[in-house]
Amino acid sequence: MMSVTYSRVEDFDGWQKFPSFIEELITTHSLKRICEIGAGANPTLVPEFVQSHGLQYNAVDECEVEIVKSGMAQMVAFDICTANTEIPGAPYDLVFSRMTAEHFWDSANAYENMFRSLAPGGMCVHSFATLYSLPFLLNRFLPDSVSSFLLNCFAPRDLDKHDKFKAYYSHCRGPIKSQLQFFERIGYEIVEYRGYFGHTYYRKRMPFVHFIEKQKSGLLLKVPVAHLTSYATIILQRSCG
Repeated sequence: MMSVTYSRVEDFDGWQKFPSFIEELITTHSLKRICEIGAGANPTLVPEFVQSHGLQYNAVDECEVEIVKSGMAQMVAFDICTANTEIPGAPYDLVFSRMTAEHFWDSANAYENMFRSLAPGGMCVHSFATLYSLPFLLNRFLPDSVSSFLLNCFAPRDLDKHDKFKAYYSHCRGPIKSQLQFFERIGYEIVEYRGYFGHTYYRKRMPFVHFIEKQKSGLLLKVPVAHLTSYATIILQRSCG
């Protein structure tokens, strides 16, 4: 049965907690053939973990510059959104991504390609930003030059290791009905859908607004509104049948 849960942004799996989250998933379910989508300059799994667990760990990214930055020999250039394609090296026991799904320019093709690349019983796991949180609405609809300026003001980062790419937020939502139906139509079983309220973009520049944002998140935890999540993590599975 599908599990739907809600938490604060501090508990979100998609950043520093993501490697341990994926490692636990791999060990718990004895997954061996692994592929990371959009691994870019920062692949999630370290070589020591891969070797000690005897994994086949491949990765794909559509940007060759990011592949060079990664230094990962098992990463190849591949656009997951190309129609009717299988991920190189398939089938896999696990296909996953971290903060990549919001960049899929055709999410239907992407999730269909991942589905056909899974072995029976294989899992598909993604952590991503969701519309309709205000920072991501602005990122979606403002010109890239403006959104890049705002990002640098409110959340500066090392663009060499964490570059900014165009985000579409296609089927990046909380656990709303249409989102659940989207995955089920492809054929996935939805194992778990985790929604997260709040964000930290106001914390340094606008502390009072950050305080208000935290209060809003607290209210949403008491009365969850799936449309108002800021982030989500999904755990999908291809049935064994």
